[in-house]
Amino acid sequence: MTDALVEKIKTLGVIVRNKEQLPYGNKSRGKFIPSEEGRRAIFVPSWGALDKDEVDYVVEAAQEQEDDRIRKGTTSLQKEALEVVTNEIRNAPPGQRAKTGNEIIKEMRR
Repeated sequence: MTDALVEKIKTLGVIVRNKEQLPYGNKSRGKFIPSEEGRRAIFVPSWGALDKDEVDYVVEAAQEQEDDRIRKGTTSLQKEALEVVTNEIRNAPPGQRAKTGNEIIKEMRR
């Protein structure tokens, strides 16, 4: 190819006239914030129903909730219970772990 043809191809602009249609309108797509500094990842789906400002507001509120969760530093009762069960099963001798797990589950159901 000649240099003139290559230069013409480089300067061609692409004009997109039809935006992709989102399921609930043509506003914001939503936002995904990856996890950072102990925060969980935040995903706010919009699919065109919310404006960009509304999505940003929801993300900001979710980040504040995550900061509060991190600041408290407490663990839930369910997490503590699962840790106890896991430790008991791990401490059981091999071959008896399933039996130990079943006994713990039966005791919890009572």
